[in-house]
Amino acid sequence: MLKRIQNWDNRLLRIISAKHTQKLDKLMVIVTRTGNNGYIWFLLSIPMLFFNRYRLVGYTTMLAMLISSLTGEITIKHIVARVRPCNRDFGQELLIKHPAHYSFPSGHTSSSFSVTWVMFFMLPLLFIPVLIYACLMGFSRIYLLVHYPTDVIAGVILGTICGMVAVSVSPYIPFFPF
Repeated sequence: MLKRIQNWDNRLLRIISAKHTQKLDKLMVIVTRTGNNGYIWFLLSIPMLFFNRYRLVGYTTMLAMLISSLTGEITIKHIVARVRPCNRDFGQELLIKHPAHYSFPSGHTSSSFSVTWVMFFMLPLLFIPVLIYACLMGFSRIYLLVHYPTDVIAGVILGTICGMVAVSVSPYIPFFPF
């Protein structure tokens, strides 16, 4: 079964690798860099902390990213220890710095989808734009050959769960507003 999944991942990566263009290369590099260390999501959530009306949303967003990072980056990645596709030959030059850690699940995708689901439940006005950006983020990771499609799918699932958990528990966790 795992061999079938790996073959499917490899086939899809080869198809995507054959579709590279200069414009898409630039766009995907920009999108993926905004996801490094959750920059785009901190830019979204930190200003919310300054307004009473949105403070809980900002706090919940950061909590969702923390839960996502602890479960995905610190726990699951080291248990699964899947080698990244950029360590294999797909006939494509790596356009970003080679990531240092394992591949499964995609941390960029899980943090993006954790924020997406916080927005869905707490600030629906931002749900669609955040969902679109989260999907772009996940695709950029495949396009740039740093994740397999199943890494991104797992990131979507993990991020969804983490976002829902954060929304469920954040009202009960005390935080210190400034």
